[in-house]
Amino acid sequence: MKSQKGTSLIELLLVIIVIGSSVFLIANLPNALSLVTKSKHLSLAREIAAKQIEDKRAVSYVNLVSDTSNISDSRLSFLPSSTGTVTVADCDPTICINSEHIKKITVSVNWKDNNKQQAVTLDTFIGEGGINQ
Repeated sequence: MKSQKGTSLIELLLVIIVIGSSVFLIANLPNALSLVTKSKHLSLAREIAAKQIEDKRAVSYVNLVSDTSNISDSRLSFLPSSTGTVTVADCDPTICINSEHIKKITVSVNWKDNNKQQAVTLDTFIGEGGINQ
């Protein structure tokens, strides 16, 4: 028997598939890392906003003063170019048509991801005699 030299067509196809798969994975790696970072930022912003709402719900209704204040959560430093505000306002008369004693709380967390402005805004209502009152 003679020994065969060279490579078969199947071996060449396998090499092409392996190289092609490797190039595809490496090409998509930056996009995947960007999505992971964006997801982490969004999750953190939601956690910060939810904590601010929990803090306001722990305050008695009579102590809720209508105003806008900045969020002072140390976790904001993990979001690039971030700011946050908490707004307490009386209930809109079109919603509270029977003069209910309700305050609207709006929490906004803003930051930049890849030079694009991102935001999370949560709204809730706190009423006299409601939860923790």
